[in-house]
Amino acid sequence: MNNYTCFKISIKDHVANLILNRPNELNTMIRKFWVELPAVLEDINRNSEIRVVIMSSTGKHFCAGMDLAAFSNGVDNIPDDKKPDPARVGEALYRSAKELQGYISTLEKIRVPVIAAIQGACVGGALDLITACDIRLASKEAFFCIQEINIGMAADVGTLQRLPRIIPDSKMRELAYTGRRMYADEAKDSGLVSDIYESQEEMLEAATKMAKEIASKSPVAIYGLKAIINYSRDHSISDSLDFNALWSGAMLSQKDMTEAMSANMEKRDAAFTKMADVKNFDETGD
Repeated sequence: MNNYTCFKISIKDHVANLILNRPNELNTMIRKFWVELPAVLEDINRNSEIRVVIMSSTGKHFCAGMDLAAFSNGVDNIPDDKKPDPARVGEALYRSAKELQGYISTLEKIRVPVIAAIQGACVGGALDLITACDIRLASKEAFFCIQEINIGMAADVGTLQRLPRIIPDSKMRELAYTGRRMYADEAKDSGLVSDIYESQEEMLEAATKMAKEIASKSPVAIYGLKAIINYSRDHSISDSLDFNALWSGAMLSQKDMTEAMSANMEKRDAAFTKMADVKNFDETGD
């Protein structure tokens, strides 16, 4: 694994702990964050030992969202012949938003489930981030906010697309239009988080226990579940059933099924082989 500025990562027992690691700056999403996010997720996706990710944070707050001062509105080098061309400014902003959207979407695209463990503030871009995770846990003091309306803009990196598929549409619209905070109890009642905990330590213990349980299952089957669930969310029932059948036909592991059933009958832990390694194209070799 590479060394990162905004993240710290460790791997143990097939579980990757991915930690936002700028607590003194409230883990804001500076430019470096957006450069490192897809890189660290690609490292995770290619590591055949990893079967699940816990994304957590340091300090009082999970993440205070986008560091707007670091972005200059996401636009650089716009031709300025006295008056900027609105079309060029708009096109550059469009490309910038699409790039950030793609980085967030990588959380959905990697083969392993991601558990988000959230304490304190989770606002703006951080909410975009956690809505792309598979499972969300919160400590009792956590709160969530679609912050963008409070700074005069519409959220544009994923919250408005993913949150209505997680919580009721009316609730999502209220949060988007008002910019108010949703605290942990309401987040659980609305379905945004699976459970809440008295402290960050207790939450991380629960996340670790859950991650170990997931890691004990067939990694091929877990990958299949994630792919099929995500596809089904975005497509019709008919198309999703077809995709499910095609996936099972191509990737149903008789070896893993035999091992799972044998372990169950023998009352022991199953021992699944790791996923196949896939080289980067820029790696040397014949």
